[in-house]
Amino acid sequence: MHFKKINTYIKNNDGLAFIEGALILPMLLTLLFGLYDIGQAIIINQKVTSAAHMAADLVTRKLTVDNGDMLDAYGAARLVIDPYDRAPLSMDIVGIQFDEDDDPEEKWRYTNNMAQTPSLPASADGLGVSGEGVVAVSVVYPYTPYFSGGVIGSFDMQEISYLRGRKNSYVRWTEE
Repeated sequence: MHFKKINTYIKNNDGLAFIEGALILPMLLTLLFGLYDIGQAIIINQKVTSAAHMAADLVTRKLTVDNGDMLDAYGAARLVIDPYDRAPLSMDIVGIQFDEDDDPEEKWRYTNNMAQTPSLPASADGLGVSGEGVVAVSVVYPYTPYFSGGVIGSFDMQEISYLRGRKNSYVRWTEE
């Protein structure tokens, strides 16, 4: 007698669709919000790359640069980040010249909103010969995903760009 009631209960499909939906909905929402966060991260990463290239391009257009030129390059890089928050953007710009042994030497540096990147001059090793130079620009932007930020936290997006001077092989620093 009890087996008949159990059999009837097992064969009843009235709430099956609701239960399946309740199990699948959280996975679909997680996928949707995750795709949004990944899409935003890709866009911001492209903007960080463009900001580094923009700053390097502006600095290497001149024979000599000063603090005003650095502020202009930093301002232009911040504009590239729009419409996202510009405040966390940080930049380290280094003028590097190669010595007689073709080793890179830091000649000048401009850093804004971050600690200096100590490995930046050494990372230019092999990019030039004696007397030549490059400008290295490191841009860092901390990104916190909107939906999954509480789970994975914030992480830095970084780009380093190296460019030679357009008018001269080495861009010099001048005091204002």
